[in-house]
Amino acid sequence: MISDLIFDVGMNNGDDTAYYLHKGYRVVAVEADPTLVDKARDRFAAQVRDGQLELVNVGIGPERGIVPFWICEAQSWWNSFDRAAASKRGFPHHAIDVRCCPLRDLLDQYGVPSYLKVDIEGNDHYCVADLRPDDLPAYVSLEISEVEMLFALRDLGYKGFKLISQEDHNQLVVDLFSVKALLKRQLRPHPTLRRLAGWASRARRQVAAASPAPVNRSTWQFVEGSSGPFGEDTPGDWQSFDEAVYTWVTYRLGRSSYGKPVLWHDVHATRLVSPPELPV
Repeated sequence: MISDLIFDVGMNNGDDTAYYLHKGYRVVAVEADPTLVDKARDRFAAQVRDGQLELVNVGIGPERGIVPFWICEAQSWWNSFDRAAASKRGFPHHAIDVRCCPLRDLLDQYGVPSYLKVDIEGNDHYCVADLRPDDLPAYVSLEISEVEMLFALRDLGYKGFKLISQEDHNQLVVDLFSVKALLKRQLRPHPTLRRLAGWASRARRQVAAASPAPVNRSTWQFVEGSSGPFGEDTPGDWQSFDEAVYTWVTYRLGRSSYGKPVLWHDVHATRLVSPPELPV
């Protein structure tokens, strides 16, 4: 692992890359849309020239090749290899051909970063699949739409977790005892979640939920769509795997039970801490 290196996989308009450069890190910024890469080359000309930033115009997937990539003409952060993602809300969209490669190719070329940020609209799991347990980034963040991603991170060796709202960059926390009731309301709970009812019934404590810990604000202003703080700058305490799963289930099932849209959030994970497990 290279301590001063960050991978920004899914650079988009470069707002996250700008923050990482501001913090003094070297950055490998990966983006499939060549138009966005051209804009970043102009925006960060000095950092590219000085070698602080490497711009890589590729998409990330399971294998090398040329693959159709869908451009959302209204919101660039919805660009995706999945046409359904790029056409949300009926927005106009079109396909371009892009070069695609596994994340492992970039890790082998540039080294394993201290922080891996992933936001690539549906292909995040390919990045997790290319990580090696014996050489992991200290921190990783990615959009999470399925709970299996938490299991995959745990199995790799990550021990501390935070779910961070992308609406205000605060940590999501819940009353652990609410999970069992939420699961009972589901007629067909997800197979990997069924044993959570047993976990919830054995829980003996709660996560404080009166108010989330505030973001560690600095002079940097995080704009809408940015991933926000990372690593130890994220708000709140690192949760154990069990706590993170409880939190994810409560927000996901709780919001769907009341007809609310799925919460826009990232999972942050670290291998550098060992939170205590819940008592059984």
